[in-house]
Amino acid sequence: MGRIVAFAPERGGIDGPVGKIAKKIEELGNDVWWINRNGFDQPLNKVEQDTVAKIERGAFEWRKLLSGARWLITAGPTLISGEDEQAVWSAALTFSELEGTLNALILSSDDATFIPIWTKIIPRIRQFHIIGLTSKEIRKISAHEEWAVPKNKEEYIKALERIQRKTLIPHLVARENSEGGWSAVAHSYGISETENSGEGGISDWLGKYIHGLIKHGHGTDAALKSLEYAINDH
Repeated sequence: MGRIVAFAPERGGIDGPVGKIAKKIEELGNDVWWINRNGFDQPLNKVEQDTVAKIERGAFEWRKLLSGARWLITAGPTLISGEDEQAVWSAALTFSELEGTLNALILSSDDATFIPIWTKIIPRIRQFHIIGLTSKEIRKISAHEEWAVPKNKEEYIKALERIQRKTLIPHLVARENSEGGWSAVAHSYGISETENSGEGGISDWLGKYIHGLIKHGHGTDAALKSLEYAINDH
């Protein structure tokens, strides 16, 4: 199965979306490791607040950090942090490809940060196996692409499918908003959807979806089973 590695090099990253996803995945019984700002990793349950003031890019031995890792989890807020944080994130993606580690990213943007985050993700979009969105972010992507802006569930899901066809992300996962509503995934086999996405925030939900894929694999019905798992935890 392999380890899950979580990385959010911005200050306070453990309390952000990556930390929340990582904690949920660990809670579900997975082996989760956290990469600290100093370039060292440790089991998630051993992590305390990172006090390293400045990142040293050369401190990150990526082959070692990603050895045996099945997933690398990151998030959009890293892309609006400092230059050093963005540089080590970029290196992490490059080495994850070389090591055969799958990349999962939660966009986690707002009105002010969507454009600076999305425009930095686009050049590397083919490096991601999963990207998690809200319906609001689907609307923003549609506007950015100068497409018709979706207004109802059916239009949102069609827009999600259109984004997936353009980007070829294997699992483009979304739900109605940050607190729940419908959920859907546009994937290599088509569209899977549910009428609701359960309780909890989007980070917990995406963590459960990733665990669902770990549990169910990557077959034709794995996406739907993973969406259903994200609702029920079983």
